Amino acid sequence: MPFPPTPTVIRCPFCGQPVQVSVRQIIDVSEEPHLKRLLLAGRLNAFVCPHCGNRVSFAAPFLYHDPEKELAFVFVPMQLNLKEADRQRIVGQLTDAVLRQLPREKRKAYLLQPKEFFSIQSLLEAILRADGYTDEDLKAMEERTLLLHRLLNARRIEDAEELIRENAGKIDAEFFRLFQEAMASVQQEGSPEEFARITALRDRLLELTPYGQTVRARTQIIEKFTRSPGPETLLEALLEAPDAATRQTLVALGRGFLDYRFFQTLTRRIEEAEAAGRKEEAERLAALRREILEAREAVDQEVRKLYEERARFIRELLAVPSERELQERMVQRIAEIDDIFFDVLQMNIEAALEAGDRTLAQALNLLGQIAMALLQQTLPPELRLLNALLNVPSEEARRRILERNRRLLTPEFLRWLEQMEARMREDGQEAMAGRIAEIRALAEQVANTPAILRPS
Repeated sequence: MPFPPTPTVIRCPFCGQPVQVSVRQIIDVSEEPHLKRLLLAGRLNAFVCPHCGNRVSFAAPFLYHDPEKELAFVFVPMQLNLKEADRQRIVGQLTDAVLRQLPREKRKAYLLQPKEFFSIQSLLEAILRADGYTDEDLKAMEERTLLLHRLLNARRIEDAEELIRENAGKIDAEFFRLFQEAMASVQQEGSPEEFARITALRDRLLELTPYGQTVRARTQIIEKFTRSPGPETLLEALLEAPDAATRQTLVALGRGFLDYRFFQTLTRRIEEAEAAGRKEEAERLAALRREILEAREAVDQEVRKLYEERARFIRELLAVPSERELQERMVQRIAEIDDIFFDVLQMNIEAALEAGDRTLAQALNLLGQIAMALLQQTLPPELRLLNALLNVPSEEARRRILERNRRLLTPEFLRWLEQMEARMREDGQEAMAGRIAEIRALAEQVANTPAILRPS
C-alpha cells in the first residue's frame, strides 16, 4: 500500500509565514511511480507559498525504495547538521516503516543496509545509473534538468520566453519528456493555478522552439483524426504526418481501420499516380504502404504480448490461496489491471461457462469484482464522487451524496465538472454531458447554500 504524506507546518523562507505542507518520507516507486517523476524533476517536498507566491523546496529526509532493482537509498540533508545518533535514528525509522509494510518474503537483505546520501544530486545520479544511464547521459541530463529548473522557476512569462529563445536548440525530445513528467506531477500534486502556469509554459515551448513546432504539428494532425476517426481521415492524416513517430501513433490509434478496404484505397491511389506519370508521388505512397504494414505488425505484436501477459497474471491470481493475499497481490500490480486485463478475464469467463466449469467461472468473477473494487479505491476522491453521483437515479439521492461530501465541492472541482461536460460534448456524448451538467448545477447549489439552510 502507498505510504501517506506527513502534514507538516514550516515557515516560508521568503515571507516568514507559516504554511502547512505534505512531506513525503517514503518514495516507493512500485506503489507510486509518479513520486519518482517528482523527485527527478526537483519537485518532491516542494510547494508554492500561498502568501508570497514563491516556490520553495525544503530539505527533508526520505527513503527511496525500488524493489524491482533492489534499491534502498536514504537522503539525509547535510544542512540539517544532525548528530550521528540522530541520523542513525532517522535512517532506522524510515527503514523500519518500509519493512513493517512488506510481506515477510519480500523483506530482503538490501533493505537492512540502505545506502545513505547527503546531497540530492548524488542521490539522483545513483537512481539514474541504476536505470542504465552513462556518464555522458548524466551530463546531458544535468544540463537539461538545470534548464528545466530555471524555466519552471521563472517568475514572469517574459523571463521564461527569453530562456526558451536562448536555448531553443537544446530543447529536444528528451527535454520535452522531462517537462511532461514535471507537468504530470504538478497536475497530480500541485494547485490548479500552478498547473495553469506550467500549461502556459508548455504552449510557449511549442510555439518558440523547432522541436516544439514539430510536436505541435504532430498533435494537430492526431487531434484532427481523433475528432473524426475513420479510414478516410486516417489515410489523410498519415499522408500529412511530418515524421515516422506521428505515423506510428496514428497506426496505433487507428488500428481498427487498417483493413483490406483501407489498403485497397491506398493501392488505388498508387496506381492512379503511376498512370498519370507522377512517379515521385507513386513511390512515396508505396513507401507509406510498406511503413504502415510494418507499423501495424509491430502494434499487433505488442497487443498480443500484452494479452499474453494479462492471461499469465490471471493464472497467477487464480493460484493465490486466500482473498486477503489476492488483494495484496493486485495492489502490488495495480498498473496491470487495465482494459486488456478485463477483456482477457471476460474471455476466460465465457470459455469456462462454455466448458461447463462453473467453479472456474465463479473464481474469475470474484477476481473481476476485487479488481473493480481496488480500482475504485485508487481513484481520486473527486472522481469517486462523480462516479457515485452518476450511479444514483434521483436528484434527492444526489443531493444527499453531495451534502455528505461538501468538503470536495471546491471551485476547482466545479471547474473540473465543467471541463468534463465540455469534453463529453466534444466526443459527441450528449447524454453523458447532460447528466454531468445536471450534477454540476446541483453541486453549485449545495456548495453555495449556507450550512444552516441546508435541507436535513
